[in-house]
Amino acid sequence: MVATRPHSSLHPRLLALCVAACLCAPGIVHGQQREGIPGPARSRTVETPQSLYDKGLRQMKRGLWDDAVLSFEKVRNHFPFNQYSVLAELKIADCLYEKAAYPDAVDAYRQFKRLHPRHPQIDYIVLRTAKSFFKLAPLIAQRDQANSRRGLKQLEGFEAKYPASEHTEEVQRVREKAMTRLAKSVLQIGDFYWKQRAWGAAERRYRQAAENYPSSTLTPKARYRRGLCLWRLDRRGDARTVLGALAASDPEGRWGKLAVRHLDRYPPESDPAESKAPAAP
Repeated sequence: MVATRPHSSLHPRLLALCVAACLCAPGIVHGQQREGIPGPARSRTVETPQSLYDKGLRQMKRGLWDDAVLSFEKVRNHFPFNQYSVLAELKIADCLYEKAAYPDAVDAYRQFKRLHPRHPQIDYIVLRTAKSFFKLAPLIAQRDQANSRRGLKQLEGFEAKYPASEHTEEVQRVREKAMTRLAKSVLQIGDFYWKQRAWGAAERRYRQAAENYPSSTLTPKARYRRGLCLWRLDRRGDARTVLGALAASDPEGRWGKLAVRHLDRYPPESDPAESKAPAAP
């Protein structure tokens, strides 16, 4: 009798493991166990551009700036043609700003503006770029204020370029603060010459502060001091023009009231004959 070869078959346990491996192969693990599959096999959920972007927003809300940047970079690098890629680029710049990496934030905002010049949030980009420059500028007025000037340059003509911007009021506040810092640096030099009674040098500095930084809160002082310098230089016509303009524009302010008091104290008929004809201020 010829012996028959027994039919080969997989061990039941080995077969179950093979089936489980086949079923689990295509996913990205996120911790949910598949129903009916024994052992530790877990399903995987594919991360979409929107899910990664939303994850980055949650991380920003918690102040996890570096983690948020990683999430947004995944969107930008893995899905470059998706609508969330552009949004992620902007959020990366915002994260850099919020974590006080201002040089990197400037670069990121500028690059965004170059790549997306027609983006609906360009006005916001311009404001944030300017604020990044202002953050880089020293708080002490006597120190180099080149970054303050760079920030102001970003805001030139903002209202004309973006008349419907919701950021106009903030731009005006930021601009005034920057101008005051710059005016202060010039005014302090003027005050030094004022104390030295070097009226010509002081007048030039006060004029520079008033003309270059008109939105500064220090401008009325600069205009008043300039008027007095002109008076002491015996240029009374010029002085009256400067002080009269200050009195008209700021009648209730401290420096406007001082200008009125000075003009009332010295009426035009008290001027020497050669000082009566005003020259250009």
